[in-house]
Amino acid sequence: MAWRAGVLAPGLAVGWCLAVLLFAGLRLLGQHPGWHVDLVVLILLLMALSAWQLTHLALTLIGRRPAGWQSWQLVWRHKGAWLLVELGLTILALPLGLGGLSSRLLVRLPLPADFINYVGLNRRPVGITVAIIYIVVAGVCLLRGPWVFRRLAPQIRRPGSWRQMVVALLIGAGLMGVWWGLAEGIVTLNWWGDARLAAGLAKGLAAGSLLLIFLGFVVAVILAAITLVWSWCGQPAVSRPIPRRQGWWLVTLLVIAGGCVSAQALESTPQFAAMVAISHRGVDHGVGVQNTLGALRHVSQQRPDYVEMDLHETRDHQWVVLHDENLAVLAQRNATPHQLTLAQLERLTVHENGYHDHLVSWSTYLRTAERLHQPLLVEIKTTPQDSAGAVRRFAHQYGARLRRDGSAVHSLDYRVVAQLKQTAPQLQVGYITPFNWVAPASVPADFYSFQRISVSQQFILAAHQAGAPAWVWTPDSPAAMIRMWALGADGEITNELSRLQRVVRQRPGKNWWAVVQNFVFSCV
Repeated sequence: MAWRAGVLAPGLAVGWCLAVLLFAGLRLLGQHPGWHVDLVVLILLLMALSAWQLTHLALTLIGRRPAGWQSWQLVWRHKGAWLLVELGLTILALPLGLGGLSSRLLVRLPLPADFINYVGLNRRPVGITVAIIYIVVAGVCLLRGPWVFRRLAPQIRRPGSWRQMVVALLIGAGLMGVWWGLAEGIVTLNWWGDARLAAGLAKGLAAGSLLLIFLGFVVAVILAAITLVWSWCGQPAVSRPIPRRQGWWLVTLLVIAGGCVSAQALESTPQFAAMVAISHRGVDHGVGVQNTLGALRHVSQQRPDYVEMDLHETRDHQWVVLHDENLAVLAQRNATPHQLTLAQLERLTVHENGYHDHLVSWSTYLRTAERLHQPLLVEIKTTPQDSAGAVRRFAHQYGARLRRDGSAVHSLDYRVVAQLKQTAPQLQVGYITPFNWVAPASVPADFYSFQRISVSQQFILAAHQAGAPAWVWTPDSPAAMIRMWALGADGEITNELSRLQRVVRQRPGKNWWAVVQNFVFSCV
């Protein structure tokens, strides 16, 4: 009964419809990076409407049947508190996707490069700290949320208990779970259709699927919101509403909004662009030991655009080709590169995937790659033990040579990126993002290597707006590769190079399912 009253009671249906239209407008305008007046206006309108809708919904559920102006009056009286509440709810909802608005907001977040770099280099302790704070804040909201809401709507006589809040959250999670299951079923249907239907029919199926998924998401979110507010109000008995005839125009507006969002997802560019194929750590399908000459010689036969490999500084200030900061896994020796000289490291045998090989110096690896005419993507690893000026020495010694070879350098440490560009400005230098949470323009680079799990089309578009290619690491399954291709990534860094090369030889028209899948992921 609460769901029916929350949807059909006077004023609420129109309010939900307007909220969906504003939400759709934000998705449409927020697709491309940058702040615009119309985008800010839409955000402010959605915040104001959300406050009114929740207030009007609460008063309706407790049987007050207020006029619309009365709810607006109550919202205006508590406008400061509402602003704080909505900001808090937005922050809590950001990790949950915010209905696809999270990436549209985060890609516009400018922060100092030093702060971004600190978070990236200390991502584990920072991540744990943020997770603890998030859990504490979410717990406080769970326990005190109903009392805060009562202050915003004093007519509520008995606010909900924490048990009622837990039940409401479980119901909301269940609704989203049902939506997710149905959406994945629709994705599977599109995968089946792509393989069997003509190109036009497959694209039409994708268009209809996107519309259904969007409308289903809207319904699930509205019902979850009604359940939450009903629990904030103490789950009162709700009388049967007297619905007003809203007319088909409301349904028509929702379908039009959903159609616009679906069309944007289907037709947005870039999609299925030319792909740069990059072998991760110089390995293809587990043949050879990562970052060794044997693996390099094998993978170069597949002619990747780049072979990605890693460098660590040694105790005698040389460079060894190695990814791990400890040799325990590959060489069964509990030591770091900084504890051994290059000569000692070259004598070590490393084992992986049933193969064995020797560690190799950077100069030897580079000469071998040049003989094979194989461009490299060099990742410079950093530790607190690195010598002062190591990166600048690298740039002076190898910058011009790497540029002649058509090679590039990237790093997780933005200090490396900045120093290389200052010392060797003609060298192509990129920044590796451990996760995607700020405007790429905050950390300028020649290209970006985006972490795959949290990348979105908005981050790829932001990189393109800055004139930088967007590469993604490390999709290994065919499904992940196709999804990144459908997002518009310019390159993929993968452990399965030959698989990626087969994937990008497919016709894009046979992979509309990936566009639908990306849309599902964009909602959460």
